[in-house]
Amino acid sequence: MSPRRPAITSFGFAGLFPVLITLFMAALMLLPLGTGAANIAMPHLVLISVFYWLSSRALLMPYGACAALGFILDLWLDVPMGLNMVLLLLTRLFVLNQLKHYKGRSRIVHWAIFTVLSLGLYLLAWLIMSIVYGTLWPIQPIAVQWGVTAFSYAPVAFVLGRMRRVVL
Repeated sequence: MSPRRPAITSFGFAGLFPVLITLFMAALMLLPLGTGAANIAMPHLVLISVFYWLSSRALLMPYGACAALGFILDLWLDVPMGLNMVLLLLTRLFVLNQLKHYKGRSRIVHWAIFTVLSLGLYLLAWLIMSIVYGTLWPIQPIAVQWGVTAFSYAPVAFVLGRMRRVVL
């Protein structure tokens, strides 16, 4: 009898693709879009990408990658250090615990789950920001940001799905 070899996960380019595309989306998030007259809220592309990759190929988006992406976002954005890191790690914990309930379901179910999850994460971020800065932050910008992120999930996930079929 030959000893059974453990399965080795390939972390070549295809294995790093989800992390690299999410890093690209983080840079895309920081582009100054809109004009002074019509400032458009940018969806949280990193949160969308992390949720999508965790829902489709969870092994390719490990805890370390979520933490590193969140830390990079915290450095780039004007938020308390660790905020995005905590949000992305909570996203990973949620998806890993609930994936068995919605894997294989329709895209509408994935969208609904992302919408509810992102609402909770945005409320948590609002609460943390209010505590850190010692003042009650207005909820309207957070609500607009959440709405833009929730409605952007479907088209962004569609593009990510096409990329996944080509690369992976």
